[in-house]
Amino acid sequence: MMMLSLTLLLIPMVASYTVPHFKQAFLSDPSVHVAGSEDFIEQTRAEAELLKEHLWSIASNPENTEMINRVFAEKNTACINNMEDAIDAVEAGTKLVQKAGAELKQLVE
Repeated sequence: MMMLSLTLLLIPMVASYTVPHFKQAFLSDPSVHVAGSEDFIEQTRAEAELLKEHLWSIASNPENTEMINRVFAEKNTACINNMEDAIDAVEAGTKLVQKAGAELKQLVE
């Protein structure tokens, strides 16, 4: 849920971001796949790595500083204060999915 909330908060930056491959990856085709894999745990890791890469890219662009500051100034981001916190949250959530992988797979079978 935290990852979804973070994604919703970052939509204004994503929509205005100028790198064409970024828009293609997240706006026109939101699915990221590990080649030859149907394993949703592997897919989760692949998507998290791509998301973290793009978040760092957004954060490293000085043109995004004002927007980033506004996003993290919102009251609904109380536990995520900056882009590094956001990336750490993505990683923590991904690790939880990976650790619970066997149990999650049993639930969906």
